[in-house]
Amino acid sequence: MMRLAIVGGIGSGKSVVSRMMEIMGVPVYDCDSRAKELMVKNAGIVKELKRMFGDECYDADGALDRKYLASRIFVDERNTKRVNALVHPVVKSDFCSWVEQQNAPVVAVETALLYESGMVDVVDKVLVVWTDKETAITRTMQRSGMSRNQVLNRMEKQMATDDLLLLSDYSIYNGGDNAVMPDVVELLGELKTAKG
Repeated sequence: MMRLAIVGGIGSGKSVVSRMMEIMGVPVYDCDSRAKELMVKNAGIVKELKRMFGDECYDADGALDRKYLASRIFVDERNTKRVNALVHPVVKSDFCSWVEQQNAPVVAVETALLYESGMVDVVDKVLVVWTDKETAITRTMQRSGMSRNQVLNRMEKQMATDDLLLLSDYSIYNGGDNAVMPDVVELLGELKTAKG
């Protein structure tokens, strides 16, 4: 089984490529959505987040107060590192368990933090989905309601696209005005014939 990482910065269009792969029968593990689930369901994470930032992290129903948590995490680099050190190993372990339940020649994991999370250690190949900076900023502002400065702040905390491209096995440019599907089809053909 080939394990492919789909990586890219905020607003790069990696989720679009992930959805295309799913349509073509590739199981895709979404680190972001699974991390959000685990931050509610994993007792160890819940306990530690409450210890770090107070009971206000969760509402009366046990749902994570994302706005409150973001207000604590993104203002202090140390808080970001503490939360990442808590959540990343759990997500990585969860991904490995998920892979064991799959039955496909290629599986993928979508992540914004491949190297920072250590997820790179459990994949075979890396695909970078990228676009120009302005397109990424516009996309993110439109879908999230964040201000330009908030988006730029998030971008600064992520690995530079040029660095990701240097470290990747494959890349797909997703500028929005180019057809991405042919690139995805071609890549899947290569992966299915390649050795893991």
